[in-house]
Amino acid sequence: MNPPEVIPKLNGYILKWHDAAIIATVNNVRSHSRDGRVTGELTITTNTESPSILLPSTSFNFSADRTRTSQAKALAEKYDLSINWTEVFDYLGHKIQELARAGEDVSEVWASDEIISVEWLLESIIIKGQPNVIFGEKGVSKSTLAYICGAILCLPWQDNPLELKVCGKSIVSLVLDWERDKSAFDYYLSRLKRGMNMPAFRLFYRRCNMPLAEDIEPIAQKIEETGASLLIIDSLGRAAGGQDVDLKGSSSADSFLRALRSLNITSLIIGQTSKPQYGEKSSKKTIYGSTFFTYYASNVLELCHSEDDTGDTKHLALFHRENNFTRKSAPMGLRMDFHEDGGINIEREPVSTAEFSQKITTQVRVLEVLKSGPMEVKELAQELDISESNVRMSLSRLSKKGKIVKIGKEYGLAAERES
Repeated sequence: MNPPEVIPKLNGYILKWHDAAIIATVNNVRSHSRDGRVTGELTITTNTESPSILLPSTSFNFSADRTRTSQAKALAEKYDLSINWTEVFDYLGHKIQELARAGEDVSEVWASDEIISVEWLLESIIIKGQPNVIFGEKGVSKSTLAYICGAILCLPWQDNPLELKVCGKSIVSLVLDWERDKSAFDYYLSRLKRGMNMPAFRLFYRRCNMPLAEDIEPIAQKIEETGASLLIIDSLGRAAGGQDVDLKGSSSADSFLRALRSLNITSLIIGQTSKPQYGEKSSKKTIYGSTFFTYYASNVLELCHSEDDTGDTKHLALFHRENNFTRKSAPMGLRMDFHEDGGINIEREPVSTAEFSQKITTQVRVLEVLKSGPMEVKELAQELDISESNVRMSLSRLSKKGKIVKIGKEYGLAAERES
């Protein structure tokens, strides 16, 4: 038999033996670092106008000689096609392992004096070509914020009430939803359109059940069909495996992030929040699950709500927690109003340091307090309810940044020096 034609595909390969008139399709190829196995899903069909399935989609270990031998024997006994199945499976085992372990080609990159700026689809929230994450507690309206981001990009809405800087062209978004169904999605979009008095806009929607890594090829096809440039994933926990896997282990994060990378598309991922990281009384939160979810995301934001929210208004704050390419932006305050007619309106507002004091850095809190006038270290410590040593550390850093000045024993904002 002559060697087959090998055609790379998303997360796999197609091998065509033209002289034997058969096609082997290998999907979800995975190289296991722990034991060196290379596995995937193998399907074999005839290469004819009306293809026949010789081997239905089967989980296959390409590294196991016993598996290859037994499968070759089974097909030889089942079909009288004058095909050397041992040769076919030996070639499959060797070639798929070689391709899976080869990795991508090396590129020669020369350093340039010209620095290419980060390209934002939606400034401070969505970096083009990168995985972006918004995480927060249940009921904080993460999905609603993600949907309005998709709507702003679709229009594109330059003078939007969230005061977000938008790229200059319409962006098509595809929502992958593991949490709800289409009727609930329609409900949210209709409420946003009515409450914000928006023109017609569209977001593509797909209900998902399997983890992203196991559903990668159909999703890639939907991205191509819709022309989507942004993937909204709602939400990370279910997309990475849900209750069937340990999200705190590295394997779930690795599978999810490899699958996401293979799609080569900008993503906005909705994540759940972890328990306090530094003890029960700490308010510092991270994305629930493996730390790799945070490490591999290029842009991470935390959405919080005021504990005093009641009635028809919700006060939110978006905090920039991680960014691999630029400085973190200042906290963004958002006001969400629920109207009697069912509409939802979202607009920008100043962040209340009193309501979100546990989420704002000490330096920001110091600057807010000093707006009322100069203070001594002891007074600042009492006002902020923190130790004097923490106050001194923040004052030292703010002084180096030129944000404050010392006048006698008191510290004041740098702008007050002239007065």
